[in-house]
Amino acid sequence: MLEQFGRKNREILEAISGKSYTEEEAEALAAEKEELYRNLYRPHIKPVEGLNEILNELKKKKIKVALATSAPPPNVDFVLEALNLRSDFECIVDASMVDKGKPHPDIFLKAAACAGESPENCLVFEDANAGLQAAREAGCNVVAMLTTHSRNELGEADIYIHNFTEWPRLFEVFQIG
Repeated sequence: MLEQFGRKNREILEAISGKSYTEEEAEALAAEKEELYRNLYRPHIKPVEGLNEILNELKKKKIKVALATSAPPPNVDFVLEALNLRSDFECIVDASMVDKGKPHPDIFLKAAACAGESPENCLVFEDANAGLQAAREAGCNVVAMLTTHSRNELGEADIYIHNFTEWPRLFEVFQIG
């Protein structure tokens, strides 16, 4: 199941069920799955510790912030609105905006282009193996977030952190600002 984190819904559904779905079937199943997720998660949603602080520091330093997520648009809207974060991102790239999901690098390449940066100047925060692989293939610097999985469960990254309270160390390691 670990290998499914960070992938697009159709890939997840087909891997779990062992079936192939038409586009319409996959969309209907994914919509039902994601609605269940939002209803279950709504009472528990909160930012990862230190997120607001790192976003404020990046804003002070005039560093662009992009969101590149495998989540479908309704989930992106749900999280950004619940946490009041939409204005913190110059670019938002979601699963609907790329043909190939993670582990393909497309989503990170698109986010970098949207931000007007080359991938090697981008720092990606990821909590899934597929995302770590995609970020590395895109040529980005990669921070593995140990929020969902342990270091042993995750793939290769430049640095591993438990939450965003470690932002001063990140700024030093990656020479930010």
